[in-house]
Amino acid sequence: MPTLRLFLLFQVFLICKLIDAQKFQYVYHQEGDVPFKRVNQTIQDNKGYVWLATDRGLFRFDGKYFEDHNIALRSKSIRSFLRWDDQTVLFTNDTGIHRLIYDKTDPSISYFIKASEKAYPTSLFKDSKERLWTGQMDGSIVMYDTEKSDGIVFKLVEERKTEQISFGEDKFGTLWVLIPKGGLFYFDEISKTFTVLSGHTEANQLWVKNDEVWTVGRSIDKMVVDEDQKVESSTKYKTDKEFQHIAVTSTGTIFLATETEIFTFHPQGNITRLSKVFGSNDPHRVEELPFEGINHLNFSLNEMNLNHVVWVSSNDGMCLLWSSFFQNVSGLGYDNVMGLHANSNGEVLVSQGPVHRILNQGTSASFRKENDLNGITGIVSNNTDTWYGSTAGFIYHYRQGGLVKQYDLSDRGSGIFLMSKDHTGDIWFCQATSDKPLVGVAKIDSQGKVVAYGKEKGFDSRILIIREGGRNEFYAAGIGAESYLYKYNRDQDIFENKSLPFPFKVSSNFEVHDIAIDSMGIVWMATTDGLIKYDTETVRKVDLGEFTDGEVRSIVAMPNGLLWLSTDTNGLIHLDAEGNYVVFDEKSGTPSKVAAYRCLALDSNGQLWVGTAEGLVYSSETLPGPLQTKAPMVRSILVDNEQMPFEDVIHINEQELLKLEMTTLTFPSDDIKYQYKIIDGKIPQDEIVDIPWTPVQGSYLIPKNIISGSYKLWIRAQKQGGYAWSQPTKISLKVAGKWYTSWWAILLWTLCGFLFFWYFLRVWFLKRISGLQASLHQKQTELKQKEAELVSQSLSLKDKQEELKSTGANVYLLQRLIRQIPKNATWKETMPILKKLVELPTGIDAFEIAHKRGDDIIYSGFQRGSDIPVIRQEEFNEKNDLASYVLVTGKPLTIDDYEAEASQYISGKSSRGYASRLLLPIQQAKGTPAVLCVCHREKDMFSQLDLTLIQILGAFLSASVKDELK
Repeated sequence: MPTLRLFLLFQVFLICKLIDAQKFQYVYHQEGDVPFKRVNQTIQDNKGYVWLATDRGLFRFDGKYFEDHNIALRSKSIRSFLRWDDQTVLFTNDTGIHRLIYDKTDPSISYFIKASEKAYPTSLFKDSKERLWTGQMDGSIVMYDTEKSDGIVFKLVEERKTEQISFGEDKFGTLWVLIPKGGLFYFDEISKTFTVLSGHTEANQLWVKNDEVWTVGRSIDKMVVDEDQKVESSTKYKTDKEFQHIAVTSTGTIFLATETEIFTFHPQGNITRLSKVFGSNDPHRVEELPFEGINHLNFSLNEMNLNHVVWVSSNDGMCLLWSSFFQNVSGLGYDNVMGLHANSNGEVLVSQGPVHRILNQGTSASFRKENDLNGITGIVSNNTDTWYGSTAGFIYHYRQGGLVKQYDLSDRGSGIFLMSKDHTGDIWFCQATSDKPLVGVAKIDSQGKVVAYGKEKGFDSRILIIREGGRNEFYAAGIGAESYLYKYNRDQDIFENKSLPFPFKVSSNFEVHDIAIDSMGIVWMATTDGLIKYDTETVRKVDLGEFTDGEVRSIVAMPNGLLWLSTDTNGLIHLDAEGNYVVFDEKSGTPSKVAAYRCLALDSNGQLWVGTAEGLVYSSETLPGPLQTKAPMVRSILVDNEQMPFEDVIHINEQELLKLEMTTLTFPSDDIKYQYKIIDGKIPQDEIVDIPWTPVQGSYLIPKNIISGSYKLWIRAQKQGGYAWSQPTKISLKVAGKWYTSWWAILLWTLCGFLFFWYFLRVWFLKRISGLQASLHQKQTELKQKEAELVSQSLSLKDKQEELKSTGANVYLLQRLIRQIPKNATWKETMPILKKLVELPTGIDAFEIAHKRGDDIIYSGFQRGSDIPVIRQEEFNEKNDLASYVLVTGKPLTIDDYEAEASQYISGKSSRGYASRLLLPIQQAKGTPAVLCVCHREKDMFSQLDLTLIQILGAFLSASVKDELK
């Protein structure tokens, strides 16, 4: 039974080796987004550009744009590349072998070797003897001793279509050739012939390094050979895959590819350990990469020459693969990290509720569940012994996997959220409050006794963090602007309050979440109000730009003096000694920008471990720091929207618009930010740093308002996802003044000015004389106009006088009329008297008294020129009758032009020949309303004075007439 169990465990181990996986971020360029479909091969030139051999020609890639370079080519079927020397790249198409070099800044293409009509070179290789070897489409091989050589043809197999013949050279100078499905051959320098090495007719590709010859196909074969091409040893790695390609990075990582999949291969004895490559642009997801017909694998190094970018050429485009700055532990859940501790032996303990022990191998990590624990929030270990603090207020002491002791501290408070070890071996811990305040900290001493440190030991507040520095200085930090930092005095066994007054404002709920003590003894505090630096004498807030006042939840000081911070919602921040900071977020491989409290740790390998709200990650490199973005390059220059060639110095005129398009040779480069500053040539060198950087929208830089002079244009770039700003690219710029500021223009302006002065002086005299004459004529005209105005004013004055006389007469007539109406008169007595309104010269052609009777309105009155009373009856309707309208509104109404104005009040337009009207509402003796109407046949006959007189008459009638019209 034990034997069977061991056998099953061994099989599981083998399976794990086969299914272990690697995750890469990726971008896939496919037809529709790019001007090609199939990519056969890629290569990077000495400037950093990547060239693509495609089914639609030759393209140059800068990380963002694909430039077409096919004008000089007769054939667009580009098949392969070869780096001939530091300056030259060779490539093949159906017409031969071509040379690609740079003529200053522009690429130049010319023939290297013209192919014969039946020769179609598909692969290239340069050996140590400077000979060029080519694989042909028909399966033959051609060797060229010099550029002008016709070449020596070797036919090693029967003629058939062969896509890619691979070459390699061992450390003894022996050339090895693999013809897919045709066999493995080596070249005998003495006989100048090829010899076949049996057993490799199923192989697809070859790779040679030192004395090792590798072939891949239905198996992976490794041979160690000597200088006589004898096989000293061979190893066959069995697999159920058929591999088409093998490629090895500069660090020795072996990549294998089938038609549709990519693996990394890590040989261990005879075990075939394959790690499949998956895509993972989101740390929470793992995706199958959609390869169809992989043609080639190539590698380029990132900005710090640390990790490789994998270039995958395939039948349906090109894919870039690259490792994230941070990696996750394969298989570990994306749960909130509650506790984190790094041991000195390279192991890391992490709690996400349950605890896992992570075994870190530098480039990969595995884990196992640690004991049967849950709800763990505090962890500390000295390798052999480990203490776990739980949310329930318990501490568990384990030694080599076995429980030694359990401490029940639930009566003191609730969860143990932080544990720390000092150099004497004491275990310190911070505990959350429950139903009563909890001041200070506590420790488990070397005897296993719990000792509390509260007010009697110097504390005034609750403590959230306690850590020891490299000089054995021991600090505790917590809550409050006056009690945020304490230092342990070992001689007196007390904590001393070292809190200095803040020279800046902090929030009322100020807390120190975490602290780090660097090699200089400086205390860096991660607080609710940002990062604070304390050096025993001063305290200041660190400038982090837009993140200065944001919450910092965790901090760690690196041995090289640099800092890593984790924030509440803005990801990680790296801070260097000069105060430069770089933000790391999901693009860097972290699963979340939300950090866990006090969950940053540096392990014994120098790798950074980061706990977030959605899982744990670790840095790919030791002592990690941001990668340096490559310096930007000028892609194009536009002056007033016209393309200009790039030279060492850019010359423009003051009024011209300069537009620079920038590019940065980083892959990919679709997330680059640019900044620039313009430096006057007269500015001292030490003042350049004070000139602020100007941000750029996109990749186009448009400096404005530059006056004439000599300048330096500094441009820097930053790639997102954990990259620092690049070193600036410096461009000389000379701005010529406007043409009219030159000496000859000034002389011309002076001469022209004199001529213009003489001309304008002469013209001025002539115009002056003409102007005086015109002025005299104008004065005469004005006098005539004044005379006419005086006459007009005189006539107007006479009209006013007549109007006043008329008004006075009307007042007199009204007075006489009112005197004739007896007191307590009836309407029957009053109406004959009112008839005089139309008999006397009052300016009234008709008058009426209107009153409502049932659904009708009754008009009673007289017209000028008639002795017969006028009595008429209309339907009472305020929309068709003016008197009805006035009865309803109760407001007087003046109509100067009945035809033009009546429609503003009613829809009916029966004027009865009267253009001007005054309608005045009056109250009869018992309060019944009536309307006094006066009319004139002409327009605009009633003034405001007339209205006033009628209002006086209406008021008198209301007061004097005792009965009512009914």
